[in-house]
Amino acid sequence: MATDLITTISLHRFVDDLMTGLLPRAVSRKTLIINQIDRSIEVGSDENLLAYVLWNLLDKAVDCTQNECIHIESVRVDDSIMIRVRNAGIYFYRSCANCFRQVQHAAEKIGATISIDYDSVETCTTVALTLRCAA
Repeated sequence: MATDLITTISLHRFVDDLMTGLLPRAVSRKTLIINQIDRSIEVGSDENLLAYVLWNLLDKAVDCTQNECIHIESVRVDDSIMIRVRNAGIYFYRSCANCFRQVQHAAEKIGATISIDYDSVETCTTVALTLRCAA
C-alpha cells in the first residue's frame, strides 16, 4: 500500500460525486441509485485508486440493472468498513465475476478486498469492497 498518496476521504461525499457521472445512464435504464453510506465514515486511501475501484463497481451495477434499485451501503466491521453495492439480478453477479481481475488488483494496492455474493432466493447480487477506516 503506497503511503505517499493517502488522503482522508469522506466516503458518503465521495460516492455522491461518483454517482453524479452515472445518473444519466441510470435514468435511461429506469434505475435508481441510493447512497446509504453513513455520513460520518472517513477512509484513508489513495483517492484515484479508490475512485477507480468504486467507479467500476458502480458502473457495472448500472450496466447490469434495469427497472431496479441499486443500494450503496456501509457496514463497520472492527477497524474496517465494508461498502456494499446491492442490486437485483444474476447478470450483475456473472458480469462481476468475469471482469474484476484488474479492479481486484487495484483494490489490493489500497489494502482492500472485493467479494461477490449472489442470493438465489432473493435474486440479489452484492459486491462488497472492504477497506480500513481512517485513523
